[in-house]
Amino acid sequence: MKKILFILAAPALLLLLFLHPDVIASGCSLGLNLWYTAVLPSLLPFMIVSGLLVRTGMFRYLAPIYAPFFKKLFRISEEGCYAVLLGFLCGFPMGAKVIADLVRENHISAEEGAYLLGFCNNVSPAFFLNYVCLLKLGCSSVPWQLVLLFYMLPVLYGLISRSFYHFSQSAPAKKQAPLHRLDFPMLDACIMDGFSTITRLGGYIMLFTIFVQFLKLLPLSASALAVIGAVFEISSGIDQLSASIVQPGLRTALICADAAFGGLCICAQTQSVLAGTPLSIRTWLKGRIIVTLLLFLLLALPSAAAASVLPGCW
Repeated sequence: MKKILFILAAPALLLLLFLHPDVIASGCSLGLNLWYTAVLPSLLPFMIVSGLLVRTGMFRYLAPIYAPFFKKLFRISEEGCYAVLLGFLCGFPMGAKVIADLVRENHISAEEGAYLLGFCNNVSPAFFLNYVCLLKLGCSSVPWQLVLLFYMLPVLYGLISRSFYHFSQSAPAKKQAPLHRLDFPMLDACIMDGFSTITRLGGYIMLFTIFVQFLKLLPLSASALAVIGAVFEISSGIDQLSASIVQPGLRTALICADAAFGGLCICAQTQSVLAGTPLSIRTWLKGRIIVTLLLFLLLALPSAAAASVLPGCW
């Protein structure tokens, strides 16, 4: 069946490429501009530095600052606390990459990695506050109630799902990766790994942006195209939702849900950084879908009731 679908889809795709080169050029330009101006400078330094910290084991020296709280809250290892910190601060798909690196280097078990993957790969606070809340939702000030709700739901999912995973908070010392001295070959490897990962992410962003541009050829309303586009790519999806959805309450619910899910482009990026590990993308998808649905339902209230709880968003 899959082979038949591929045989049918390939000629149609080639025909689209030849009939609409302007759409290809527009999608490439938008995708590469987003990658070069936003994704590369914001993620590449974190990827290189985090790779060095994980490979040398030096990230353990930072643990006393944040690990006691996270260990008690999620009942995870000290090494796993590093994934929680970066997964909530650095944005998609940095959380998944850190978890994958920790599993590859034997700092945490695959079971603990699967648990962390369910809730530690989120959109960054900087993106959510600046782009989503202030720019696209048009909030007059930072809506802290909305921000708290947005990030508390993944935390709540992590607390509830913990009972379904069985791993020790303290791995046996003999299974822990030892500390390694930093040298130039290791630095070269981390730099090349960072560039390899960020280049793959750029490819996914470009391809999904092209696909979203092709969606505009369909005879659908602007709001329908915005919702479909949001399923595929987060940045352009949020931009279209903010421009086409008129009802304030529904617009807020859809934009925040899109930011929580990340779109299929983020799903592809997450799958990419998990390559070579026993971690499954299905674990992350399950957590994303549950958190996204809960967030949408909580925000899709009558506008008057929601506005009283989340002032500044309407």
